[in-house]
Amino acid sequence: MCAVLYELTENLNLKALKGGQRKATSQLLGVALAGTPLCPTALAQGATACTINATGSDNISLTTGLGNFGGTFTVVAQFDNPVDSPELVIGRGHFSGKMDFSPAISGTAPLGTVLGEVGLNGSRPVTFSGVFRLPMGTAAAAFYLGANGWTPVLPNEQALGYPTVKFEISF
Repeated sequence: MCAVLYELTENLNLKALKGGQRKATSQLLGVALAGTPLCPTALAQGATACTINATGSDNISLTTGLGNFGGTFTVVAQFDNPVDSPELVIGRGHFSGKMDFSPAISGTAPLGTVLGEVGLNGSRPVTFSGVFRLPMGTAAAAFYLGANGWTPVLPNEQALGYPTVKFEISF
């Protein structure tokens, strides 16, 4: 796993739901390891990871669970307040691809997968894969379905007390 982002907000389109589609836009925040396409060594400047802010949209069939996604992201570094989240934009990029949310849509498993391309600062896009892990349980006792079973949602995987969707990215 080269990066992990967490969904901080999501806006779901009610009109699309009535038409059998799940269209939504989300804001995500997370980190990418230095030396990966999201955090090239030159951009990381000695840091072990880069902070990523992303805005992504998807359009998924409620029948098949298949669809498309895309969006933009920024790579940010700390600027004037070392206590809050990084805010100085040091890189920009875009991403797009295909989603398979059929396990979540069908109720089989709280998971979705993606295959896509990502490009940073005008570079040639590279392929990536990802897994969305939807939290289950209750807000007070939430879990992700991991590769080896259920794992608790940690305090730093919540946003204002809400367990967040976890997006794991690999190159």
